[in-house]
Amino acid sequence: MTTPPGGPYGQDPYGTNPYGQGPYSGGQPPGGGYPYPPPGGQYPQGPANPYAAGGYPPQPPFTQPGQQVPPGWSGGPYPPGQPPRGPRSKAPWLILAGIAVLGVIVLAVILVIGLSSGNKSTKPSPSAAPSSTGAPTSQPTNSDQTATGCTPNVSGGEKPLTGGPITAGKLSFPTNATPPGWTPFSDDQSPNLIGAVGVGQEVPNAKGWMMLAEIAETNFVTSMDVAAQASKLMDCVANGAGYAQAQPTLGPKKTSSTTVDGVKAARVDADITIADKSIGVKGDSVIIIAVNTKPVTIFMGASPIGDAKSAGLINGVIAALKVGS
Repeated sequence: MTTPPGGPYGQDPYGTNPYGQGPYSGGQPPGGGYPYPPPGGQYPQGPANPYAAGGYPPQPPFTQPGQQVPPGWSGGPYPPGQPPRGPRSKAPWLILAGIAVLGVIVLAVILVIGLSSGNKSTKPSPSAAPSSTGAPTSQPTNSDQTATGCTPNVSGGEKPLTGGPITAGKLSFPTNATPPGWTPFSDDQSPNLIGAVGVGQEVPNAKGWMMLAEIAETNFVTSMDVAAQASKLMDCVANGAGYAQAQPTLGPKKTSSTTVDGVKAARVDADITIADKSIGVKGDSVIIIAVNTKPVTIFMGASPIGDAKSAGLINGVIAALKVGS
């Protein structure tokens, strides 16, 4: 994965909170006198008090409407008997009424819960039934299988270790299938390939030319069968980066059905000739085998045209191909 644009992320751009807690103002107003005259001060006098101190006129005895003063009562704040009652407080009644209402609500909730629990169905929820619309397990999960034509290389695989197996997807072969001197490589140039790896060797007496045996996954859509993938990939390779500067021409394609380690496969053989005489070879005899794995994997071998010994080495790798689970 590449580093996101802009490089590594730095620290939080925000500093400390510039806002502190401001002191609260206010509180009790400052002390001081109120705008009343001081004790003992003089207020404006109203009309003179018509009664002298202690000179209140006699008060009539207190009676309630319709109540007679008992005989012999000499006066006082109340007549004999229970004094008049003031207005009674309503708080106790309100409290009792609230408790009653709360009790009714609680009782109603208990009844609702009891009725609903008694009416629950014992049948299993429909969500417990297994789904019958799931995606088939045979479908590949790799989202790179989207191509219907030639595309650039998707990715080279991790370069194999010397002496280790050559593996791409579910397809593999041992490095000892080729003689010493063949070097492991990662291919990030050939079109339509994902995780491409292989082994190769320079062609003797040729200028910058090599023979190779490699494997990879393809990025073709899953609806394209192995025969169509092998044939289309041959077209894409002939017009790809491996022959871009050599003026290539793709010859007739020979297609056939085969198997690889017991798995259905399709094979295409063709010669790709080149017009650049300075390279020192006529071109390559190319073999592409598409194996019906999920996703589809391919083998590609190239050896100089007319070189029977090199062609035999390529066929030896084909015989050593294995399909993993």
